Amino acid sequence: MSAPSAYRASIAFSNAGHTCTHLCTVLYATAVLHLPQVFDLPYGELLSLSSLGLILFGVAALPAGWLGDRWSVVGMMVIFFLGIGAGAIVTGFADGPEMIFVGLTLIGLFASIYHPVGIAWIVASARKRGMSLGINGVFGNVGNSVAPVFVGAMIDFVSWRAAFILPGLLAIGIGIALLAAWRRGWVADAKSDRAPYPATDRGAVLRVFIVLTFTMACTGFVYAGLTNTMPKLFEMGLGPGLAVSYTEIGFYVGIISGAASTSSIFGGWLADRFSARSIYFVFWGLQVPLLFVVASLADLPLLVVALLVLSFNLSFSAAENMLIAQYTSPRRRSLAFGARFVLALGVAGLTVLLAGWIFDTRGSFELLYVWFGIAAIAATAASALLPGRLRRPPALSPAAAD
Repeated sequence: MSAPSAYRASIAFSNAGHTCTHLCTVLYATAVLHLPQVFDLPYGELLSLSSLGLILFGVAALPAGWLGDRWSVVGMMVIFFLGIGAGAIVTGFADGPEMIFVGLTLIGLFASIYHPVGIAWIVASARKRGMSLGINGVFGNVGNSVAPVFVGAMIDFVSWRAAFILPGLLAIGIGIALLAAWRRGWVADAKSDRAPYPATDRGAVLRVFIVLTFTMACTGFVYAGLTNTMPKLFEMGLGPGLAVSYTEIGFYVGIISGAASTSSIFGGWLADRFSARSIYFVFWGLQVPLLFVVASLADLPLLVVALLVLSFNLSFSAAENMLIAQYTSPRRRSLAFGARFVLALGVAGLTVLLAGWIFDTRGSFELLYVWFGIAAIAATAASALLPGRLRRPPALSPAAAD
C-alpha cells in the first residue's frame, strides 16, 4: 500500500476508534434511566457504578500513551478495540450491579487508550491537522449521538442488554480488521510527522502545560457532566408533548449531540487560522451564562441551550490538540496526550459521583450546573495565559503533499 493510502487508512481506523470510545462510554448514561426498575436501586447509586471506569478513562491514559510511544500505536489500538468490546459485552451479560460495575470499569480502562494514542496517530498522519482533528471530533460525537437513540430503542423494543452486547461485538470486529491490516502492512506506526512542525519556543512549554492541565480539568468536569446528566435532564424537563418514552428521550439527546458535533469541524477550521488563546477565551466565555440556567429550563428552551452549551464546549478541542502537538516531539506525543487526558477524563468519574449524590439529595442538577458555570469562568480567565497564534507548519514538500 502506498504511503498516502496508509495515512488514509490510519486516519480511518482512528476515526472509527473515536466513535467506539464515545459510543461505549456513554451507553450507560441512558441505560441507567431504566435500570432502577430492573435492580430496585436508586438512580444516583446506579449512576455511580460508572465512576471508577470513568476515572480510569482518564488516569490510565498516561500509561497507555507511554506504551504507544515505547511499543506500538497500532498495537495499542488493536488492544483498545478488543478490550472495550469485551467490557461492553460483560456489562450486557451482567446479572447484578456488581457485574455492571466490572463491565463499566473494563470499558473505561480500555477506552483510556484511544485519546493519547489515536489522536497522536491522527496528528502524525494528517496534512491539515486542524480540519482532520475537527473531523475526528465529529466521529467521536457520532458515538455520543447514536448511543442514546440506540439504547432507548433497545430498551423499548429489545433489551437493555443488547444495547451493550451489539456495540461490543462491533468494536471487536473492527479490532480484528485492524490487526489484519497491520499484519498486511496496510497500516503502520508513524516514525515522523507527515507535516512537521517548526521548532518551538521551549520557554513556553511549561506555561502551556500548566494552563492546559487546569483548563482540561475544567473541560473534563463540564463535558462529563453534560454527557452523563443530559438524558436525565431531558427525562425531567421535556413534557409529554416532546418525550414520553426512552426512545424519544434518546432521540433528543442524540439530535443535540449530533448537531453539536458540527462545531468540531468549525473549531478545526478556526484552529488552522487563529490562536488557541482566542478560541479558548471566546468559547469558554460563551458557555458561562448558559451553564447557570440550563438545568432550570424545560421543553424547547432546554433543548436550545443544551445544544449551544455542548457546541461551544466542543469548539476548542482541535485547537487544544494542535497546541499539545506543537509543543511535544513525535517520539513523546502519545505520552503528552496521555498526561493531558489524565485530568480531563479522570475528573469525569468524580463528576459522575458528584452528580449522583447531588441528584439523590436535592432531586435536581441545578447546584451541579452552578459549579459547571464557575469552572467555565475559571477556564476563561486561564485561557489568557496561553501563547498567541500558532506558527504555521512549513510548506509541504512535493512528496509529502501526495
